[in-house]
Amino acid sequence: APLSANRKLLDKIDYLEKRILDLEGKGFCPGPSSSSNSSGGSSRERSTPSPSQPSPSTTSSERRSQHRGASSRGDVVPGANMVWNNDPIAIANFQIPPSDLTPRLRKDLIGGFLRNRDKCYFDLHVGRFIASLSLPPADPKAPHPALVDAILLVACYFSRAPYLVGYESGLLAAANTNLSTSFHRNDRLHDFIRASNLISFYYFCKGMYPEAYQQIISSCHVTVTCGLHQIPSPAWTPVGRREDDNRFLSYPADGVEQGERIYTFWQVFCLHRMISMAVSLPTHLPGGPNLDPFPQILTAWPRLLYEYENGAVFDMDAKSVAQLFLNQTSTLPGRLETLDSLRCQGYALVYKADHLLSEQAACIGPSPQEILITDGAIQTFMSRLPHLRNSGDCGEIPANAGLPVINYRIVTIHTLAHVASLILHQHGADVSARRRCTRAAQGIAAVIGQLTDADYSELFIGLGYLWYMAGQILLTITANANGSVAEQYRSWALVVISALKKISMVYRPLGKLVLHMYRSSKL
Repeated sequence: APLSANRKLLDKIDYLEKRILDLEGKGFCPGPSSSSNSSGGSSRERSTPSPSQPSPSTTSSERRSQHRGASSRGDVVPGANMVWNNDPIAIANFQIPPSDLTPRLRKDLIGGFLRNRDKCYFDLHVGRFIASLSLPPADPKAPHPALVDAILLVACYFSRAPYLVGYESGLLAAANTNLSTSFHRNDRLHDFIRASNLISFYYFCKGMYPEAYQQIISSCHVTVTCGLHQIPSPAWTPVGRREDDNRFLSYPADGVEQGERIYTFWQVFCLHRMISMAVSLPTHLPGGPNLDPFPQILTAWPRLLYEYENGAVFDMDAKSVAQLFLNQTSTLPGRLETLDSLRCQGYALVYKADHLLSEQAACIGPSPQEILITDGAIQTFMSRLPHLRNSGDCGEIPANAGLPVINYRIVTIHTLAHVASLILHQHGADVSARRRCTRAAQGIAAVIGQLTDADYSELFIGLGYLWYMAGQILLTITANANGSVAEQYRSWALVVISALKKISMVYRPLGKLVLHMYRSSKL
């Protein structure tokens, strides 16, 4: 009888694995190059765990199950072992130096990244960036090689093309080496932060959570040192003010540079909040008002880049985290919020709610007034959110039957608001808290209900972790409730788990979260 396609594939894998073991025995297996450590590579590169190799005594099926199983390093962070380079076949056959990228392939990858840059909370002036790529790498106006390498790295990941996976290890090593050079020479530190952010995002998408956390902490430290958390005004002026002086970054040349620095800070902020909450480790940026003034966030919420370019940003736009909890609008009268601004505000609210919950668990607070202030900020935030079906950058287009496309950024923004409310009120015993939880659970399920299967490939990875947080809370409420209330929360939990399962097909490390939720529940 003819062999099935699946059987043929398994036989091919068996053959390749045996061939690799033969090469290992002869000393020919091309693992990570030892020269990379001796050539002054970064500490990050040297600290990356070496891929585990299968024992010759194990069968092929056992070796495959090992690659899908738990981490041999005993990682407490879920999914930390789900990294492509744990696969010896990938190591043996696809170690391609980044220099092998042809000009055409580099151009295509950069174009692909620019089309998907919003998925990693990244933005820049596209025309200016493309023009700068023709400058010599050492030119101060050219993007630092670390940033170019990081962009190519994330572009390979976004491409989903198997033949591009092999470029990732070389690009990652090159980016880390160039990051070290940039830092030690104080060379284009703005690009250092952006490149570090992208590498952290890449680690996070690959399930390398400890590496992602360490990398984003590095971004935070340099960000605060360079003063990007306290840009006094979003409005650029030709002559810098005394408080704008910074010995690590020169005064921005124009409004575009000013806007890009503001975007870079909020990229650090969103990635840092997302990664810190996912791994349950301390944050290194402040979370709200009334804190030490040095790390206090003063940088205004981001506007659109063309507004910075055209001088359409003003001192009155200088609203930030503190004003969010004072229920002050972040825009001038008659001026719409940008979606990037709303997303940053959503992360600030989720973090604040999560922080208050941690204080409650540690029996050090929070006060009823803090909960009331945070709840008021969440409700005010919800009241000004645009409809999901809106293609504008500021939520300016009313929903109607002629605009059927889901705006994926708005999906994340709505979910952030509902998750913040769910976190804040999950342990509340009064009627108001229970009502807030019910409304939040309904809202999360309603947003998911608007998505089709085709939408999941366009969603942000951070949305998966928000769903995981929500699902855990809904399962806990289900376990502690009775009757129709338990059944209702159970149905909402199933909706969230189903969505998490679908998005895990796009971001594979999320699959472990799905498995964990099934095992920890009685669904």
